[in-house]
Amino acid sequence: MLEIRPYRGADFDVLVSRWHETNLATFTYLATEQRHTLDDARAFFRESIVATSEIWVAEEQGKLMGLIALSGNWIRQLSVFPEFQRRGVGTRLLQTTKEMGLSELRLYTLQRNRPARTFYEQRGFRAIAFGTSPPPENEPDVQYLWQSPRPAAP
Repeated sequence: MLEIRPYRGADFDVLVSRWHETNLATFTYLATEQRHTLDDARAFFRESIVATSEIWVAEEQGKLMGLIALSGNWIRQLSVFPEFQRRGVGTRLLQTTKEMGLSELRLYTLQRNRPARTFYEQRGFRAIAFGTSPPPENEPDVQYLWQSPRPAAP
């Protein structure tokens, strides 16, 4: 049975390794992503995700399936490992975030990342701004917004 639970420090090595593999498989068109090593991924995840975000993981029978990282009302990362995609894992991770009582959620994704854009749009997010990601990527991106149909929790 799929469980969504808070990140634990013991998850770090497997989670970052799988996240890195997923990024390499997803962003084949980004030379900067393809140059990142596992050590780069570890450093980024430790310094930019763990240090600044609330992280939830999807797990089933002891296997990590994906993660969502939230910083305030910004989704910093949503990653479902390839063999678990299209099985409702991303939807469950996103639902966990929506149930936190925030009035809105925001995120950026790359304009070329059509599967992610379709995923978010089908779950109530709408594109609100188009721009370019910061260096070194300099890749056209899109900002998405989801607004809760109910008022924020007090």
